[in-house]
Amino acid sequence: MRDPLDDSHTAPKFAAPDPGALAAWYSQALGFPDVQVFLNGDYAIVRRGRLTLHRWKCAECKIAENTSCYTEKGTIGGLNALHAEWLERSRATGFAPGRIEAVPRDKPGHGMREFHVWDPAGNLIGFGAGMDGGG
Repeated sequence: MRDPLDDSHTAPKFAAPDPGALAAWYSQALGFPDVQVFLNGDYAIVRRGRLTLHRWKCAECKIAENTSCYTEKGTIGGLNALHAEWLERSRATGFAPGRIEAVPRDKPGHGMREFHVWDPAGNLIGFGAGMDGGG
């Protein structure tokens, strides 16, 4: 029997003081090609590949600053390529007030190489790949 979750993916919902502006940052700074803004900018959805992120309007910055998600890539090579692209974009576009870790780090305790991105609202997104997952 097939698992009912086989045809699903997770789409985190993050708080942001201005979801519409944050969606524009994801498009410009991270190259998300699919941006949808609703409710006069109070709700937004951004998509790139199989990653979908929802944003809802929330003036309380502490919520965003204490929220995160983790996205697993299939290979170390894919993770490194994504990091290199975004690091280059951060240098070219002035990523701030968002930021990206300068280098991916190996975390042998849980067998992952990973890096993190903080968006301008303070939300943290971790990206990782299994260190035994090939190139």
